[in-house]
Amino acid sequence: MLERIALSLGGRPGERLTHRLAVTVSRMTLLRLIRALPLPEPGTVTALGVDDFAFRTGATYGSVLVDMHTHRPVDLLPDRLGDTFAAWLRAHPGATVVCRDRAGGYAEGARRGAPDAIQVADRFHLLYNLTTAVDRVVRAHRTCLHDQPADDAVAQPVPAPAPVEGARAELTRQRWAEVHTLWDKGIGHTAICRALNLDDKTVRRYARAGSAEELLTQALRRGSALDEHTAYLAERWRQGCTNARRLFGELRERGYRGSERHVRRLLHTWRESSTPPAATPITTPEPRQVTGWIIRPAHKRTESDQADLTRILDRCPVLRTVDQLVSDFGGMLRHRRGQHLDTWITAAETSGISQLQGFAAGLVKDYDAVRNGLTLSWSSGAVEGIVTKLKALKRATCGRANFDLLRRRLLLNE
Repeated sequence: MLERIALSLGGRPGERLTHRLAVTVSRMTLLRLIRALPLPEPGTVTALGVDDFAFRTGATYGSVLVDMHTHRPVDLLPDRLGDTFAAWLRAHPGATVVCRDRAGGYAEGARRGAPDAIQVADRFHLLYNLTTAVDRVVRAHRTCLHDQPADDAVAQPVPAPAPVEGARAELTRQRWAEVHTLWDKGIGHTAICRALNLDDKTVRRYARAGSAEELLTQALRRGSALDEHTAYLAERWRQGCTNARRLFGELRERGYRGSERHVRRLLHTWRESSTPPAATPITTPEPRQVTGWIIRPAHKRTESDQADLTRILDRCPVLRTVDQLVSDFGGMLRHRRGQHLDTWITAAETSGISQLQGFAAGLVKDYDAVRNGLTLSWSSGAVEGIVTKLKALKRATCGRANFDLLRRRLLLNE
């Protein structure tokens, strides 16, 4: 009974429960009971799932290994390095399928530790990578998201997005060139990190980008406390009230907590403009919202979302191309049509959209695993579930449990 309490609750919570059950023991006794239990042998795992988890987010990570047939964890590794994963596979031969995310470390570890195994890229991570690329395209064409008043809605050519300039942009372009110079020579991530003094995630992000422009997006205008009162101001303006002090007082009664200067600045733009403000303000969707509309299947969009997206696509041929490519990739992903991957990659590479070209280049580098993920039924969903359980165990101990305790509690709680 004490062993089950220790495995389920850990040290201090388990000690509190033993007081209630009249079998009082100390937290150290419970921890010793956990460490005295023998660990189960993994046995032969033919289908293996692997994913990382954080000991400390952004600092140190480990790896969890899951039997994809039984959906049970088989082991925990103290890091997420390819060498550690390869060593585990050599010590436990028999894996014929390895389900993983897009991380290069696991790909290299599986290739060296189980060269005959089929690697399967997780579909969720594929969709996540595509969403990131689409979001960059939408942000680069955010001027196309603005609705025009009906009087001004004359077909105009869509201006090309202006290149991002500044010291940070120049640094990004320089780093991208340095990373790809080393990457093209066959130098690995770890060596590039040491040579350029960059974090591993930064190097991977730069290596995946087809060009430096994919990593550059102009800053968006932040929302203002005055935005929700713009319609009221426009209505009062049309009624003939143009006094900034008086309108500011009315807004204060409506709950506005911003400064009077912002009100004066808005009214000044209306005085300088030749056209009066619209009675109904033109609302512009956020880039993240538009990205969600594009990624979401057409049958899952609301009528309002579909109408808004259609207006945006009519104004921007680039986003229309993106929408078509995303729709094709989504159909290929949901219906396991991996045989169309070559056609999709060719369409993305010839689209002229650098963000999608970079995404397609990443698919080519991991081609076999991506095609298997789009064709076979294997999924890393079970691994994500185990990671969620692992996070719950970590939080229950406030992150203080050592690796050996965390490993035993996960493997012996099944």
